[in-house]
Amino acid sequence: MMDETDRSIGDVLEKLPGVQVLSSGQILYQNKEISKFYIEGLDLLQGKYGLATQNVDASKVASVQILENHQPIKALKGMEIPENAAINLKLKQSAMGAFFATAQLGTGLPPILLSNEAVGMRFTRSQQNMLVYKGDNTGRDISKELTSYYDHFGSRPSNLLSVIAPAPPSIREQHYLFNDAHLVSLNDLRGIKKDLILTTNINFLHDKQKSSSFSRQDIYLTPSDTLQIAEDMDARLLKRELEGSVTLESNTDNYFLNNKLNVRSSWNAHTGNIAGSEPVAQFLQLPSFHIENDFDYLRRNDSRRNRIRANVAYTTRHHSLDVSPVLFEELKNPDPRIRQDISFDRFNASASVSGHKDLQRFSFGYTTGASFLHYRMESGLLSGTTHTPVAADTLQNNTSRTEAKLNFSPSFGYRPPSGLQLNFSFPLDYLFLNREDVIRQTRQKRGHLLVSPYLWIQYPFSTRLAIFSNISFSNHIGSVNEDYRGYILNTYRSMNRSDGLLSKNSRTSANVSFNYKNPFTTLFTSLRLFYNNTWRNMLYDVGYNGILSSSVGVLHPHTSHDWGAGYSIGKSIDAINSEVRFSTGYDRNQSATLHQGIVSGYSSTGYFLSPRITTDIGRWMIIKYGASYRHSRTKIRDNEMAPVNYFTQDIALSLIPAKGFTLTVSINHYYNNMIESSDRSSWFGNLGVRYRMKNTDWILDWTNIFNTRQFVTYSYNDISSYYSVYGLRPAEVLLRVRFKIL
Repeated sequence: MMDETDRSIGDVLEKLPGVQVLSSGQILYQNKEISKFYIEGLDLLQGKYGLATQNVDASKVASVQILENHQPIKALKGMEIPENAAINLKLKQSAMGAFFATAQLGTGLPPILLSNEAVGMRFTRSQQNMLVYKGDNTGRDISKELTSYYDHFGSRPSNLLSVIAPAPPSIREQHYLFNDAHLVSLNDLRGIKKDLILTTNINFLHDKQKSSSFSRQDIYLTPSDTLQIAEDMDARLLKRELEGSVTLESNTDNYFLNNKLNVRSSWNAHTGNIAGSEPVAQFLQLPSFHIENDFDYLRRNDSRRNRIRANVAYTTRHHSLDVSPVLFEELKNPDPRIRQDISFDRFNASASVSGHKDLQRFSFGYTTGASFLHYRMESGLLSGTTHTPVAADTLQNNTSRTEAKLNFSPSFGYRPPSGLQLNFSFPLDYLFLNREDVIRQTRQKRGHLLVSPYLWIQYPFSTRLAIFSNISFSNHIGSVNEDYRGYILNTYRSMNRSDGLLSKNSRTSANVSFNYKNPFTTLFTSLRLFYNNTWRNMLYDVGYNGILSSSVGVLHPHTSHDWGAGYSIGKSIDAINSEVRFSTGYDRNQSATLHQGIVSGYSSTGYFLSPRITTDIGRWMIIKYGASYRHSRTKIRDNEMAPVNYFTQDIALSLIPAKGFTLTVSINHYYNNMIESSDRSSWFGNLGVRYRMKNTDWILDWTNIFNTRQFVTYSYNDISSYYSVYGLRPAEVLLRVRFKIL
């Protein structure tokens, strides 16, 4: 499985049957995200496993274990069988207990490229350490290594302010990412005593990014009225993010204890300059602070288990968007500068207790608990260099929201000897909601009953073929982002308010998947079908005055549908020394949007095909080929837009004329039929040479050989089409030397 082109364990994982490594770095097994990533059975990195996949030397790993239906809590084994798998790295005996330290020095042109790193690590079965420093301005996005794939991203509040900036194209980041990134990651895991582990993770990122593009958006307001917004954009993003966590865990056959304290803070800033009908400068500051403690305790006693969980968190933000000059006539004064300020505070706490009992083939359980959330948001406009408050009430907000929730969830499970697993739960939530607007002296109090039944079924036809299915219904109440009745300048050309309406939505979802695996023949295949039906009670009416837009929430019940299918297959073919993979899918979406007081239905349909093959020709040549074709159609009202055909392909040829010497030539090709010029196709060529001499690797990379300087894209979204010309990195040459310190 491992060859001369592999350096880190991430290179090996991409070749494993049934395993996918997405461009984001996330790992899937049988089209489902993995639940845990272990090194010698220990979770050192707490979800940030990109640090391991990119930095653990593949030569130090003896084997990669796929732990199917992995239950990370020992006290729940045999009681609850999860659907997701986990990955565990088994190290070679020679690597256990030894401290390894490597460093890399890299420089290149133009103008001055730097790619430096220092990595130290040590692994035992009771203590693990990993220290990482990386600095890079070559377009490699090292910040991905700090992404946690255990987090629930939807739990974080969204930003109400943003800078109009170039949207990154869907090509290799190394071709378009102008960055200057530095990260430091300190990770320590140690056994305090038997069955008690303390894990500490500290991560810091400092990243400067710049981007430029020309963008044209066509908004089809009515069948005869199209609004066009054309902008030359230049942006600078500064990321400064610090996060630390301390986790105490005891995981035994009788009980489970986990307490995690997490603190994160950021001081990000985004600058943007627009050269459109009138030049506009934007500056957005995004400081934030979050602290959270999560507690989980479970006790097992024969066929019974009881659990206590508690969480408390606090988040504060003070964001500001400076715009010069302001384009909205009603906001203009002798000084053309304006600032939108928003202060946001959120405190939430929750606690629950649960109990379950197994009775041979049946299991019964319950979960009951309570939660409390309090939000406060204040916003206002400040004018000129003196930041004089704009007094109009219509441009100010001082709102608060208090949510008190009681929940009760009975559950039922059935597991006959046939291997069938059936689980049904029926969560009932009573939500008391208090919304207050201090400026308008209004208060709304109301209770809501929310139900979320969920049915999950797994049935193994055999040890190789299994079916998974779930059906769920849920309903939700809108967030604090819908409570403000005063206008907020969200971007330099848009102002929005909610009018105090409370959004409600309900969602019915169903999906079924068939998975087949045969480790002996290395055949892995899966088929997934899905359907979602979402009802919403309101839409946002977007009105335009030239390129300026304002929106307000209005009651308009409507339903959206999306459904589709996906299929994948992979197999090793020994006769041609190849690993072959193929995936395909179909999706369709129908919904509605509201512009200029007109409700417009729209739908989109698409399908894709993606083959991939890796072939070893003896020991001296490796060929990799991957392609992806997507066809999509969009219908706005009764007007069907021209179809978009998007095709990409990657070809890489690696020659190994001598042990330790590798020459790699690769071609990246992108095609979009909607581009009306020779830019329909974009080609990128890359050349790499690596020579290994004892404990030192010499690496020479020449990227973008053809010096392609811009990338053109065309797409549809909602009732709009987008055309973009994005500025790219020039041809670059980088020389790196990677060597072992210890």
